[in-house]
Amino acid sequence: MNKFEILSVALEYVEENLTTGITPEMCAEKCSYSLSNLQKMFSCAFHIGLSDYISRRKLTLAARDLLETNQSVLDIALKYGYNSHEVFTRAFMRLWGVTPSKYRKNRKFSEIFPKLSESTNVCDEKGKVIIMSKRTFDVSHLYDFIKSRSGKYVVCFDMVHLMWINDNLGSAAGDIAIAECLRRIDEEADENMLPIRIGGDEFLLITDCDNEADAKAAADKILAHNGETVKYGDNEFEVSMRAGFVVIPNGNLKYNELFNACVIAGRCKDE
Repeated sequence: MNKFEILSVALEYVEENLTTGITPEMCAEKCSYSLSNLQKMFSCAFHIGLSDYISRRKLTLAARDLLETNQSVLDIALKYGYNSHEVFTRAFMRLWGVTPSKYRKNRKFSEIFPKLSESTNVCDEKGKVIIMSKRTFDVSHLYDFIKSRSGKYVVCFDMVHLMWINDNLGSAAGDIAIAECLRRIDEEADENMLPIRIGGDEFLLITDCDNEADAKAAADKILAHNGETVKYGDNEFEVSMRAGFVVIPNGNLKYNELFNACVIAGRCKDE
C-alpha cells in the first residue's frame, strides 16, 4: 500500500473498532506498517496523534449515545473502553468541558470531532509532503439533509486565534475553546437548525432561513458571546468567532464546492 492507502485503512479501521479496545499498535498491525512510522505519518498528515484521535472519536460517539440512548453513563463508559465512571468523566470533561450528566441534560449537538478525511497532507518519513490538501472532517453523511435545505442560508463560523491558544496553552485548552464555540452555537440555535464542525476551527449552522437578515439575526445571538472567557487549569482566556453567509444552491449540490465556499465566507468576514 502507498501512504495515502495506509492512512485510509487506518481511519476506517479506527471507525470500525471504537468499541473493541482499539490501540495504535492494532492499527499498525492492520496496515502492515511499523507503529513509529504510522504515528509519525498520521501526526504529520492530521496534526493530531493517533492515540488522541482514537480518544476523541470515542468521546464524540459517547456524546451521541448520551443524547440518543437511555444507556447509563457507566454503560456508555464501559462500551468505549473506560473502566470506571470516574475515568470516563475526567476524559469527557477534558474534551467537552462538562460532565456527561450535565451534557445529557443541556446539549443537543454531539459531533465535536467527526471522522477525519484522508484527503490531506501526507508526508514521507523525512517530512517531505507527497500529498497536499486541506485537513477536513468527513460529514458527507449529512449530504441529504443539506441538500434538502436548498435555497436556505448557512452561517459559516470561524474561531479566532485557535492556533495561539494551542501554541501557548496547549491542545487541551484548544479543545475546550472548540467545545465552547459549539456550545454557543448549539444553545442559541433553534430546533430547526443543524450545527456542524467542518474543520479544526470552522463550524456551520444550517438554518431554515430564506433571507440573510434572518440568518444574520441567528448569527448575532451567537456572536454576542464574543469576548466571554473560559477556564483551563490556571488559565482564563477569551473565545470569539466571526461569521459569514452562503446560500445552499438549488439543483445539483457539489459537496466540496459548498464547504469550500463556507470556509471562505467564515474566514473573510471582517478581514
